[in-house]
Amino acid sequence: MRKCTLLFLLFFTLVKLQAQDYLISFAGSGASVMVDSVIVVNLTQGTRLTVGNGNQLQLLGTLTFTDPAIIKTGNTMAIYPNPSTDDIFVSFEATAMANASISVSDISNRQVASAIAIFSVGRHVIRISGLNNGIYAVQINSEAYRYSGKMISQSSSGKPIQINPYGQASVPSGTENLKNAEEIVQMQYNTGDLLKFTGRSGIYATVVMDVPTTSKTITFDFAPCTDYDSNNYTIIQIGNQTWMEENLQSTHYSDGTSAAYYDYDHDPNNSLIYGRLYGWSAAMNGAASSNTNPSNVQGICPDGWHLPSVAEWQQLAAFLGGSGIAGGKLKETGNAHWISPNAGATDEVGFTALPAGMWAFWDEFQWLGDHGAFSTSTGNLPMVEVSAIMLQTSSGIMTFGDFHPDDALSARCVKDY
Repeated sequence: MRKCTLLFLLFFTLVKLQAQDYLISFAGSGASVMVDSVIVVNLTQGTRLTVGNGNQLQLLGTLTFTDPAIIKTGNTMAIYPNPSTDDIFVSFEATAMANASISVSDISNRQVASAIAIFSVGRHVIRISGLNNGIYAVQINSEAYRYSGKMISQSSSGKPIQINPYGQASVPSGTENLKNAEEIVQMQYNTGDLLKFTGRSGIYATVVMDVPTTSKTITFDFAPCTDYDSNNYTIIQIGNQTWMEENLQSTHYSDGTSAAYYDYDHDPNNSLIYGRLYGWSAAMNGAASSNTNPSNVQGICPDGWHLPSVAEWQQLAAFLGGSGIAGGKLKETGNAHWISPNAGATDEVGFTALPAGMWAFWDEFQWLGDHGAFSTSTGNLPMVEVSAIMLQTSSGIMTFGDFHPDDALSARCVKDY
């Protein structure tokens, strides 16, 4: 009997851990303090959604018998404003005259306030005051109807929590058509899930990776990354480096001079997904080989950015735990672009490397879906070879290899310090 009890308590504890709710807000810094929208991808579960301007994300644990959100019948219940910095009003429909219990519980399912009232048939409003900052569940139960919902409080009143019936068939004066500028977008989340947040503000876009363990504010450090063709690139900070999160698509250098490039299979539509391919001389724009960190070679990159050296890729690999596993941590997950098996792919730093293939100097396109190869600023022309970084679907290794200078490869740029 004791063993069964312990097993039940362990199961209950695991359920509670999975059912944690977190409220995620968003802010901007750097080139913009505004956040127009946020694309949220749960890389662990393979789900995604978009959070609009000024809205917040509520991460919901797996619904279980301990979560009051599963108890919901009858007509809808309205909660406003939600989130709130003061009192919260709850409007609901009483389908029969009866005693009803009203209870408020915190995120740990601990009841923090309760009340009992008689409601006649019709729509009623109750006011809840005194809530401190946090996420709460409200339940209204009677023999005829049952309602439940989530409330977000951003207050810190320190006063006792009170539940008071406010009136019938109306809402508080001045809030008849109240719609708070902030709305809550909900996403299912299990403890430990890896989330990729892509914040956008005008021409700027920045990625933040996180495994939330509490309510928090995600801040996007926006910086310009725009080429001469007006392509705006998403960026991601990895360790002390800031990288482009997309392959370069530019057909010009930053001064407007045309650059030599290839679209895979001569199809520009491929470049919209995978970026363009550049021979080493085109990627370097006449600069001499460099293996310093930073390389100080702008090359094909936008103003304020440069083509990384082998030393800079080595810094990235070291941050990820070594080249033996770094490739997997850089690759986009799944098989939308990588052919099977896409071994070791986790994309855990948001680099989202794609298998753009290459154009071989003997005039052949190859490896699309199977390999991603990236130009560096490091070459050894007397040996007729240049250094490049290669990722492949068959392993999670980052390979430092030698290519012919006329081979056309993908380009990722690094932000100047």
